[in-house]
Amino acid sequence: MHNSRLGQIFFAFSLLLAAFAQAMAMSPPENPSAETARLLAYDRSIAFDLKEESPKEQDGVLIRDVNYAAYTPQRGRIKAYLIRPAGKGSFAGVVFFHWYGTPNGNRSQFLDEAIALAKQGTVSLLIQGYFPWAVAPTDAQKDRQRVIDQTIEVRRAFDLLLAQPQVNRKRIGFVGHDYGAMYGALVASVEKRVKAYVLIAGEGSFSNWSLKYLPVTASSGEDIYRQSMNALEPIKSVSHAAPASLLFQFANIDKYIPKTSASAFFAAASEPKQIIWYDADHQLNVDAARKDRREWLARQLRLVEK
Repeated sequence: MHNSRLGQIFFAFSLLLAAFAQAMAMSPPENPSAETARLLAYDRSIAFDLKEESPKEQDGVLIRDVNYAAYTPQRGRIKAYLIRPAGKGSFAGVVFFHWYGTPNGNRSQFLDEAIALAKQGTVSLLIQGYFPWAVAPTDAQKDRQRVIDQTIEVRRAFDLLLAQPQVNRKRIGFVGHDYGAMYGALVASVEKRVKAYVLIAGEGSFSNWSLKYLPVTASSGEDIYRQSMNALEPIKSVSHAAPASLLFQFANIDKYIPKTSASAFFAAASEPKQIIWYDADHQLNVDAARKDRREWLARQLRLVEK
């Protein structure tokens, strides 16, 4: 009886060791952020060739309609707004990245907010997205490279922002909505020049949205698509955002992001972090959300009180 009991214990211990060995074999050999950093590396010496379309001044704020060369030549030129206070000073800086929906699924989405922040001493760059705005998801390898290219453009937006006179590199923020938030979470794992990120109604996985809403992406199999995106999923990257502070804003009535997914995205994020829920839909077009992120950015970036 005694020997039988010992045999059972030994068998259970053997199973535990086998499971542990299997888990170790499945684990990546390096920090997950290391592969992401390798994929998102780029040459910062590539010129912007910045061109201005039509500058104007509004209530003491300079609004510049600009465009510049994309990092990947076949992407053409990036359209953007560059907003800054008309006066002199040491200014905070914020990159804004818009959502995929309508209305204002383009660089104009946060224009009013950027103008308001300029009056509090902030220079903002509002960029126009390429993927999936101009090109829809299609297959694993192409979409993987498109996510990489778009994320590099977000990183370059910080380069351009920091090149602006009087921008204080210790007071840099990011605001993104929907896909814009997803790219922000991905950037947060490798971009340590940013002090504060506002992530609005973002999904933790590019794969989830591509496979659900564009069935063509599953033509070679869902597993293949998910594997191709594995190192680029926002829910993994956002765990490496520290020491940056994170504000998540989610809608209670969101047909695209279940509360379980939103909560998982937040739970995966590094500290310090905060989450706020609103009685709104995915667009989150409510004054309360705008007010909360403006006040949060004011605290994080030490903006002038208005």
